[in-house]
Amino acid sequence: MSNANKAKGTDWERAVRHFLNESLGKYVDGWRDLPYPWRDPRDPENVTRPAQTGAKDVGDLHAWPVVLECKAERGIRLADYVRQANKEAMHAGYPFGAAVVKAPRRSVQDGYVVMDLGTFSRMLLTLRYADCDTP
Repeated sequence: MSNANKAKGTDWERAVRHFLNESLGKYVDGWRDLPYPWRDPRDPENVTRPAQTGAKDVGDLHAWPVVLECKAERGIRLADYVRQANKEAMHAGYPFGAAVVKAPRRSVQDGYVVMDLGTFSRMLLTLRYADCDTP
């Protein structure tokens, strides 16, 4: 990749995808030393990087039910990131959009997940109704 900023962004997307899949148990043990990481490649809950097609971007990562827009930039513009994540979630047919912003000079798990309050409220309602046994 000739563009250093694009390479930085792609590295961040890859790091977030690997972190989430590993945290969620979607990769086999020792996956870093293997040519193929997945426990079940057809599992719809795998966090994936979708192929970009056409003018309607569908986000950087799909982590059902959330489209993630990954950002690793020097200047942080949260409102722009959230607006872009919501738009791309709509394009992808996902109910929620969120931005994953790299924390400068920190590890992947220290990154920030950002969404607007309206999206958070809808997600909270969805989670609460999904588990009706919990008060």
